[in-house]
Amino acid sequence: MTVDGWATNGNIRLHYLDNECDMSALPLIMIPGLSSNAAVFQPMIEALVPYRALSVSLRGRGKSDLPDTGYRFEDHIKDVEAIIDQAQFHQVCLFGHSIGINYAIGYALENPNRVKGIIVGGYPAEYPIFTADWALKVMMKYPDEMPMKAVLGIQHESVQISFWERLGELTCPILIIRGNKPSSLLKPEMAEKYVQYAPQTRILVFDDSGHRLWHPNFNRFVTALRFFIEECSMPKPSDAGQMELPLE
Repeated sequence: MTVDGWATNGNIRLHYLDNECDMSALPLIMIPGLSSNAAVFQPMIEALVPYRALSVSLRGRGKSDLPDTGYRFEDHIKDVEAIIDQAQFHQVCLFGHSIGINYAIGYALENPNRVKGIIVGGYPAEYPIFTADWALKVMMKYPDEMPMKAVLGIQHESVQISFWERLGELTCPILIIRGNKPSSLLKPEMAEKYVQYAPQTRILVFDDSGHRLWHPNFNRFVTALRFFIEECSMPKPSDAGQMELPLE
């Protein structure tokens, strides 16, 4: 069972889903990929009970407001911040899927004392410039998921940002989950690059998954999230390297 939550960033109203579990526990904030919204992770935050979890819709997605302008990377970071502040969380774990991981990293760099752990959902630490061809493909592929105004706003206001060299500023545990099928957007060498710049990083590989890490084994994915939340709630983080979970 989830409930609708609302936050405001300036004059932008933002929607999120909240499983409203243990209010004292370390919560997981789930940030979808570029064209997705909070609904994509509703099954996950429901399955995470009794762990507290939220799934967010950034501006222009889902039930959140659709402004004419204001689609810079920085605007999205402020959206994440507004939702976390509205929920009155002092510390959080972050999961970012696809490009959403860059929003998670951006928030963590701005608020290092509030982030207890980061889960990288299958994407490099790079925010790209989006081309007109990209915008056209998104509008054709996801006509009912992401409004044209949001697609064009993101494309027009995008700038190239690399976070690789700034990963060293983060001290919290980082877990990479990547698929090993061809549709994966995080190749092995890019996963190792996270470890190079942030030695506290661990890698978890789902051999039978592609970009959508919760397919074909939903329970495995949720178990990985749950296990990481538990670890981040402990005083001493685990060592870097390959991660092994009791997934079955």
